[in-house]
Amino acid sequence: MYGFSRGTQATLSVAQPLLGLLLAGGAPPGRVVLVALASFAAYFAVFAVNDLIDWNIDQQRFAHLREFEGFDIDSAGVRHPLAQGRLSLPVAASWIASLGAVALVLAAMISWVCVVLFVTAALLEAAYCKLARVTPYKTLLTGVMVALGGCVGWFAVTDAVDEPVLWLFALWLAAWEIGGRNIVNDLADVDEDVHLGVRTVPVVYGRRRSGLLSSATLLVAFVASVGMTLGALPVFGVLGLAGTVLAGGVALVCPALRLLRCCEPRTALAVFNRASLYPVAVLGFALLGQAAHTLTGL
Repeated sequence: MYGFSRGTQATLSVAQPLLGLLLAGGAPPGRVVLVALASFAAYFAVFAVNDLIDWNIDQQRFAHLREFEGFDIDSAGVRHPLAQGRLSLPVAASWIASLGAVALVLAAMISWVCVVLFVTAALLEAAYCKLARVTPYKTLLTGVMVALGGCVGWFAVTDAVDEPVLWLFALWLAAWEIGGRNIVNDLADVDEDVHLGVRTVPVVYGRRRSGLLSSATLLVAFVASVGMTLGALPVFGVLGLAGTVLAGGVALVCPALRLLRCCEPRTALAVFNRASLYPVAVLGFALLGQAAHTLTGL
């Protein structure tokens, strides 16, 4: 079940709406817990939906596995257990339905906007999977999907849509997802995808162009993170700002430069693993910055 929902990646993703909640001004502990629980259920369900819809493709994938070995944060647990026959279809469907129901009920307790965002994100994930062999531009859907998921935390606190911080937050998440997770993950799996007829950016446009595009979006994410942090300086404080810049340098800028020098699958996988930890690091620095600001005023 953990591997089916890509549990490590799903758990790390919960940092995104929690950061959105902080950016909106924070909330009482009860609401924070509610957002966290709803997010856990939603992310575990949505990641599992990906494997359910891609069941047939993933079965074929095991006939053409990539040649190199390397740690893949997405494969913690069991990689595609449904496709491997280690999980039955009825159990998989029940798991998704149960998690989805929990997510919707908890989201409804927060705000109707959160329900809309969760449902829209799930539909975008389904559309992304259905477009696997159709177009490489489906990568844009993942950026929108991740941005909407993160914005659940914002709208758990406020309905304001005219705040520059909100739009910088959404841009930051979308660019990070496209450059730091989606394209580089496809670049790591490019040999498998060629055999499967899956149309990804690396398959259609090649490794070099994919590396350039990923690097560019990573740099956009870094610039957006600095603007977002400066716009919410009372939330982050000076320590949070410094930590966010440091985290961006390590998880975004340095990997972008590495991809410009080498865009081989092994390098892409390393970039993917590092970038996956980035939102959690930013959330941690935001919390440290808040604590330091409360104690020292800086």
